Amino acid sequence: MPKDQPLTVGQLTRYINRKFEADPYLNSRHLWLVGELTDYRPSSRHQYFALKDDDETLAAKDRFKIKAVMFQSAFAKVHVQLENGMKVLVRGRVAVYPNHGEYQFYVDHLEPVGVGSLQVAFEQMYHKLSQEGLFERPKRPVRPFPRRVAIVTSNDAAVKHDLITTFRRRNPLIQLVFYATKVQGDDAAPMIARQIARANADGDYDTLIVARGGGSRGDLWAFNEEVVGRAIAESQIPVISSVGHETDTTIADLAADQRAATPTAAAVQASAWLLTDVKAELKNQQANLVWSVQTKLQMATQALTTLRQTSPLAQPARLLERPSQQLDDAQTALRQAQAQRLQRAQQQLTRLLNQLQLVSPQNNLKRNQLELTHQQTALRQAMHARLQSAQQALAQAAGQLDALSPLKVLHRGYSYVTKASQVVSAQDLAPSDQLELHFYDGQATVTVEEVRKETENGN
Repeated sequence: MPKDQPLTVGQLTRYINRKFEADPYLNSRHLWLVGELTDYRPSSRHQYFALKDDDETLAAKDRFKIKAVMFQSAFAKVHVQLENGMKVLVRGRVAVYPNHGEYQFYVDHLEPVGVGSLQVAFEQMYHKLSQEGLFERPKRPVRPFPRRVAIVTSNDAAVKHDLITTFRRRNPLIQLVFYATKVQGDDAAPMIARQIARANADGDYDTLIVARGGGSRGDLWAFNEEVVGRAIAESQIPVISSVGHETDTTIADLAADQRAATPTAAAVQASAWLLTDVKAELKNQQANLVWSVQTKLQMATQALTTLRQTSPLAQPARLLERPSQQLDDAQTALRQAQAQRLQRAQQQLTRLLNQLQLVSPQNNLKRNQLELTHQQTALRQAMHARLQSAQQALAQAAGQLDALSPLKVLHRGYSYVTKASQVVSAQDLAPSDQLELHFYDGQATVTVEEVRKETENGN
C-alpha cells in the first residue's frame, strides 16, 4: 500500500472482519471452546465476560484470554448461575467488534465442564431457596377426606386417566378440577406458576396436586425453576407434588407439603380415607351412638321412677309448705322495710325544707337591705369626716401660702426689677439699659446711668 494512499482505521477493521467472516471454521457457529470464566459482571440483558486458559502451569500473565459476549436470547436458555473461575464449555463463532477493533467470541451455548449444567443449576437453585428458608417452612397438613381437589398438569391422557381412575375408585364423591398447563419447554414454568396461583384465587379447594409423568432431567426442568418453587411455597392450599419418577427430585417436590412418587400415589395421598372405610366407620359410630342413647334413656327412666316413688313427689303439696312460709316472712320484712324507708324519706324532706327556708331569697333580700342601710350610714359619716379634714388642711395651706406671697413683701416697701420681662440682678445690667421697677401698686420705667457691682468679698 503506497505511503500516499494510507488506509483508514475503519477500512482496515472491515477488511479484518471480512477475513473472519470468510473463514468457515471461525464463522461456522459450531466452534467449541473451553476455558475459565473471568471478568464476568452480571447484566439484565446481554452478558459480557472473557475466557482464559486454565493451565495452572502457566503464569497468569502468560495465559491467553479472549473476550466473549452472550446475547439475551441465548443466555435465557442457560440454567446455571455464572461465576468467575467456573470452567465452561461454549459454542459459537469468532468475529470482530468494529467499534473497538477487537475480535471476540460470540457465544450461542454455554455449559459447565465436568458436571452436567442442569445438575449445577439445580444445586444453585436449591442453595438459593434453602438459604431463604423456603424448604424449612412449616408443612401444611393434607385433609384425608377432601371435597374438592385442584390438579395442575398437562392434558396428557395417561396422567389424567391415572388420577381420575384412582380418585373414582377410592372416593367418587371428590370433585376434581383440572388446570391444564405445559409441563415442558421454555415457557412451561411461568404457565405452571400461573395455574397454581389461579387455583388459589378460585379458592374452595382442600388439596392441590402438581403432577407430571416421567422424563429426562431436561424434560422435568420446568419444575426446577424458581418461579414454580415460589408459587408452591406461597400457595394457601396444601400442595402434593408428583413429578417424574421416584428417583427424581425437583424443586417443586422440595417446596411442596407432600411428595408422591407417581400421579397415582398422589391421588392415594390426597384421598387417604377410602369412601368404603368412611361408610363403615360411620355405621360403627352410628351403632355406638344408638347404644349410648338407649343406655342413657334407660338410666334416665329408672331415675325418674325412683324419684316418683320418693315421699316429696308422692305428696307434692308438702313441697310448697316451707316455700310458702318463707314467702310470708319475706313479704312481712318487705313491708317493714318499705315503712322504714318512707319514714326516713319524710325526715329527710323536713330537713331539706328547713334548709331551704334558711336560704330563701326573701330572707336573703331582707338581710342584704339591712346591710345596705348600715353601709350607706357608714359611708356618709366617713365622707363628712373626710370633708372636714380636707377643709382644715386647705385653710392651713392657704395661710401658709399667703404668708409666703411676694405681694406681702411688696407691701412692706420692696420692689423687683425686670429687663425684657426677665428678673435681673446687678450682674446683668449695663449703663443705658431700660428697666421696669415693679411695686405693689404699679410699675415704673427707668434708665441705668451707672452700675456698681459688688464682688464676692463685698467690695
